[in-house]
Amino acid sequence: MAIEWNFNYTGSPQSVILKPGKYKMECYGASGGINNSSWDTDARGGYSKGELTLNKLTTLYVYVGETGFASSSTSNNTKKGFNGGGKGYLNQQVMGTYFSMYGGGATDIRLIGGVWDNSQSLLSRIIVAGGGGGAYYPHTGGAGGGLEGGTGYSANSTHRPGGTQYQGGIGRVSTENGSFGKGCSVITGDGNGNGSGGGGGWFGGSAIIGVGGAGGGSGYVLTKDSYKPIGYTPTSKYYLENVVMTVGGNTTKADGYAKITLLQALPFLNISSYNSTQATFKADHTDPTLLTKIEWFIDDVLKETITTDLTSEKTINYILEDNALHTLKIVVTDSSNTTVEKVLSISKNIMPLPEENVNLNDISTKLIEVNSGFKTGKTSIINTLALKNIDASLNNTLVELSEKIKLSFDSSDASLQDLMNQLTQANNTITQLNTKYKVASGTVTSFADSTKIAYPYLTDNVTKPGSWIKVSNLGFKPNIFFADFDYYDAEYKNNYKLFLFACNGVATQRGVDFSSVTSFIRKSGDEYFHANGWLYSNSEGDVYFNNTGVQIPAYSFDSTQKHTYKWYAVKFI
Repeated sequence: MAIEWNFNYTGSPQSVILKPGKYKMECYGASGGINNSSWDTDARGGYSKGELTLNKLTTLYVYVGETGFASSSTSNNTKKGFNGGGKGYLNQQVMGTYFSMYGGGATDIRLIGGVWDNSQSLLSRIIVAGGGGGAYYPHTGGAGGGLEGGTGYSANSTHRPGGTQYQGGIGRVSTENGSFGKGCSVITGDGNGNGSGGGGGWFGGSAIIGVGGAGGGSGYVLTKDSYKPIGYTPTSKYYLENVVMTVGGNTTKADGYAKITLLQALPFLNISSYNSTQATFKADHTDPTLLTKIEWFIDDVLKETITTDLTSEKTINYILEDNALHTLKIVVTDSSNTTVEKVLSISKNIMPLPEENVNLNDISTKLIEVNSGFKTGKTSIINTLALKNIDASLNNTLVELSEKIKLSFDSSDASLQDLMNQLTQANNTITQLNTKYKVASGTVTSFADSTKIAYPYLTDNVTKPGSWIKVSNLGFKPNIFFADFDYYDAEYKNNYKLFLFACNGVATQRGVDFSSVTSFIRKSGDEYFHANGWLYSNSEGDVYFNNTGVQIPAYSFDSTQKHTYKWYAVKFI
């Protein structure tokens, strides 16, 4: 029997914690309100479906839409269209019974909980089924769902569009327009107190001021090709497959509902710590009884197969014989021969970054370790040369050290085998480092351009910074880019430090790439620097990271000044 989670309308967020596995997500939007006795005549909610594979324990939040339709002997009991249904101007009374003309609420699944209309929460939705638009009988409200919500129709063939993938439904006047996540609410109504609200959705439907039908809200499913607005937070690991979106697909009931079905149980693996001598990890499974074995390898050589007590935390120990980089691979297998594995780079001197969950503090720490590893390798060579009375120092480049080794070979004043072993070990370390990191540096002069645009971090605003830097022909797409410029104002005796920083594909706390521009100033007589700066979203507007280079905003004291920055770019492979 399939494992299912079912969610009905409650008027509040509902959370679910899912283990790694493949799941089918289904959402049904709510119907719009109409002043007759049947909710399903036209403005039904939409249907959206997709399949999502989760590779770690994940908490999702489900928001189920409320219908805009209800009939009651008192107006206090009418429905309100929870989760984006737009307000109808008046609850209409027909022969002693009140009917609501609110738009229906959307049903969606998100990564961030909270109040339904919180902007960060709305920007974390991964699947949405739109709600239907409200209507004044006999006119027709637009059904919800699909790439574009249904159109609401009125007298004289006038209509109110539904929301799309890119914008809310556009009404006859701006006060009828839908918006992101929200069907339009009627604020004033017409002279007779009539008006119907738009359906909630990915983008909400337009309302109608007066007698007629409002537009339905659009549906949405996150895929590689789906539209992702500015500030949208879900990453590619939440892309869904086998997508279906149907306008008016909720034929079951007036309120919305949602269902999550486990399609395939999967093994998963969490490595809590590792170093040059041991690693600690824990394996598990959507259904733990299906686990069959755990294997671990050093440099693809099997070291142990574990077949008992598979879900308890384990610590494995190993000995590295040299200073080169090695690989530790841990593989978990279940009864269907499905596997999950993680591969780590380990060394006596350097602990490179893991492939996931990289943060800026990790990067700083690992760069220090890389530098230490280089020094250790060079020190080993220098110490060996010293035994043969050959003068060398850390200031020597690797080419210079090679020349000194060559001279020692020519003079037969060194142990050939010792030196070859040291050089081979150093080259091995350097070669393997080059497979993990790419680094470039140089200088670049800022330029003025008042037409280029950038988007301030986590906003929908647009700005024109005016000053930019551009580095071309890198040959790789960096993960970290930073540049700095020092300036002393002799007239006012002020010290300035201009610092630019940008990240790409690095797991920051919000999961959003950004560029920063910071100006530090210490005025004459001050003990401390004071700073001000700006944050911009990467890959938006004229800010970019790609295989040809980097272009980010810079800082200038006025539009005519140009500054020469020293820059560095780092890529983690």
